Amino acid sequence: MKMKILSLILIMVTLMAPIYAHGVHISTSTDAQVVIIADESTAALAQKVATESSITVEVFEFTSLSQVSHELDHIINDYNLKVVAVAYQDTVQEFISQNPEAKEQIRISSADEEDIKNNIQELAGENTTTSINENAKEDNFMVLFLAGILIGLIAGLGAGVFFMQRKTTKKD
Repeated sequence: MKMKILSLILIMVTLMAPIYAHGVHISTSTDAQVVIIADESTAALAQKVATESSITVEVFEFTSLSQVSHELDHIINDYNLKVVAVAYQDTVQEFISQNPEAKEQIRISSADEEDIKNNIQELAGENTTTSINENAKEDNFMVLFLAGILIGLIAGLGAGVFFMQRKTTKKD
């Protein structure tokens, strides 16, 4: 009996894992309109510009090229995420050349306060509520909604079988 319960729990956990297995990437804790990619030397300047800006900006400090390129891969899926690259400019330029569709989401900026401000304003001024973005949001909602229904259905069926089996065993 305990083995059945453990098996049921194991099945439920393995079904949920693919949905949330990828972890956290560039996702803003606030409703940031623009994200700044910085390194140790440019993070302080970027943070200063972000605090002075009337636009909601979040600064991410990266420590390696591989981190930046990995996170840039996830930007393609989030049409609302706008990025200003103050550091790792070669990596970002290479990413843009390989993924031209991300060109509208990413700006490369020098480590100059005025240049960073201009790039932030340019990105924030663009229309982010296109039909593509709305469709992407609806698709993301439907995927999560259907995954939740599927998990609930499987858990409900498992619990139903468990309780029905327990009920019939008590009668005997």
